[in-house]
Amino acid sequence: MKKTQTMLFAATIAALSLPSATRTEAGLFKLDFGQTENERIPLDPDGNPLEAPAPLKDWDVIPTWTFADPAANGGEGVANADGTEVTWKLRDFSKDGDSDVTLTMLDNKALAEQLNAEAPPYALGQTANNPTLEGLNVAYDGVYVPAIVKDDYLYRNPDAAGSEMLFRFANINPGTYNVTVFEGRTTDSNGRFGKVWVDDITGSKAPAQQNTGNYAGVDADGVALPKGQPRTVQVTLKAGEYLWFAEMEDNSGGISGMIVKPVVDISNTKGLFKIDFGQTENERIPNDPDGNPLEAPAPLTDWDIIPTWTFDAPTANGGEGVANADATEVTWKLRDFSSDANKNVTITIMDNAALSAANEYPAALGQTANNPTLEGFDAIYDGILVPAIVKDDYMYRNPDTAGSELLFRFAGLKPGKYNVTAFEGRTTDSNGRFGKVWVDDIAGTKAPATQNTGNYAGVDLDDGGAILPMGQGRTVTVDLKAGEYLWFAEMEDNSGGISGLIIRGIGSPVTTVPAFSSIKLAAGRVEITWTGGGTLERSTALPSGWSAVAGAASPYSTAATGAPAFYRLRQ
Repeated sequence: MKKTQTMLFAATIAALSLPSATRTEAGLFKLDFGQTENERIPLDPDGNPLEAPAPLKDWDVIPTWTFADPAANGGEGVANADGTEVTWKLRDFSKDGDSDVTLTMLDNKALAEQLNAEAPPYALGQTANNPTLEGLNVAYDGVYVPAIVKDDYLYRNPDAAGSEMLFRFANINPGTYNVTVFEGRTTDSNGRFGKVWVDDITGSKAPAQQNTGNYAGVDADGVALPKGQPRTVQVTLKAGEYLWFAEMEDNSGGISGMIVKPVVDISNTKGLFKIDFGQTENERIPNDPDGNPLEAPAPLTDWDIIPTWTFDAPTANGGEGVANADATEVTWKLRDFSSDANKNVTITIMDNAALSAANEYPAALGQTANNPTLEGFDAIYDGILVPAIVKDDYMYRNPDTAGSELLFRFAGLKPGKYNVTAFEGRTTDSNGRFGKVWVDDIAGTKAPATQNTGNYAGVDLDDGGAILPMGQGRTVTVDLKAGEYLWFAEMEDNSGGISGLIIRGIGSPVTTVPAFSSIKLAAGRVEITWTGGGTLERSTALPSGWSAVAGAASPYSTAATGAPAFYRLRQ
């Protein structure tokens, strides 16, 4: 009996100590409708053929298809027995790798029959087209969209105005998602519209009217929008529900692509710190195509900016760093952009003096801003919007001696679990960019022996140095206890630097429960002793991010009311 009670209490402590779940890129689906641009051989100005585009690895491509022969153009659709639906398996491009999500397309036959009762224009399938070729890579909802995805599209065959193709997505995990649709064509004077909703398998609860807004590459005034105008509808799916989309045919244009992306809920974040390293892009005045100056970017109000600085002049470029007495460290106060509003957090930057001395590297003088590549795309890392002016420039160690390091020490963070995300926007950093993240005392002597972030540069070293215009923010999760410091080592390799850091609280710290030596259960209380001593704190209020003990009859319920009582260790 004693063993059972001990296990019950240990399980309770473990459950109460877990942080609340936060989804990060769980379930990401990217659909490219139309194969025309994927297959087209481009020509040089003299008409000579160039290399074909590299095959897309990170989009599901649905080419021209028919209900009678869904695989005729190399697609992988499978028709049902009576040839009225075609289903494709979709890949999950998130870390989850969900393997059972499908897209099923079918005609809205009832609508076709309303258009012409005697000869309904029933759908035969979809056909690819690409009348305008802007050739621009873009980013929608933080997802990189290559030109070969944006520029072509699929339209309903036949393209009877007023008809619809219905898309039914099955087995998407419960959660909240952004559904983004777009058409690249810039001469679609009718615009392009659709309906997004959540329903059962019948899809009978479709909205009466479009709810996407115009997602064509031309605005309501007929002005061409070469980068398109994607439209996003947010939905919440429960277990067993389906995501539906109606592609509304108007005899002009079609749909180029769709992105279904999870929404990360950061509303309950406790501790959110966003640091923009480098002032170059914040200050740069952009020019129009004729070289005339445009408006300067609006000042950033929700990022802390650290501009070019030195130990002997930390405020020379408008920064607010404060050097210590011997000018070996500079400290900045950070703002907490969460509802917690922690005013005690600082970042202190210093040279890894021991590493420099051991290798005879010149001592660090500070950091210098740079911006050799300007992609101009916003990004989303760990659920946080990163403006292009944050992502595109960066700071490097001065001097940028390969093998040296600058050390960042964060003080004043409350105990808890945090995601630490590092990123560099530069897309020509052929060495990649790496760092070390760890938790330590004020000395920081327990640094990892090697990098533990992975490559966070805007170039993919695993794919022959492929350019990643959206960058590749890398996240490491840490657990801070009271009195500990968060450390980051910015590893210099004589190329590139760090564009930004995001530190986001994701839950309460995990409590380590010592070994029990005895446990005694009584009405409304628990008495425990364990090796090492300590006390048990009891609360009838549910702490933020903790879970209730199931069942009012639990031995951890109060005797008087049956209301759950919650316990946590205090050591």
